[in-house]
Amino acid sequence: MSARLLEYIANQQCMATRLVGVLEALQVLDNENVAQSAQSLLIEVAYGMADELNRALDSVSLPD
Repeated sequence: MSARLLEYIANQQCMATRLVGVLEALQVLDNENVAQSAQSLLIEVAYGMADELNRALDSVSLPD
């Protein structure tokens, strides 16, 4: 694999790790049944991150 592709994959791994953190925060708020508006915002953030990750991992988006 090229260095460029490895860096690209590492960046997607970083995004996935951040997404897990957002989802963990959402789970804590949901379990405690608090901060409903924050939960809604975190859902939007997580959706955006997942969509970005999905697009980035599409084969047409991979660097040469």
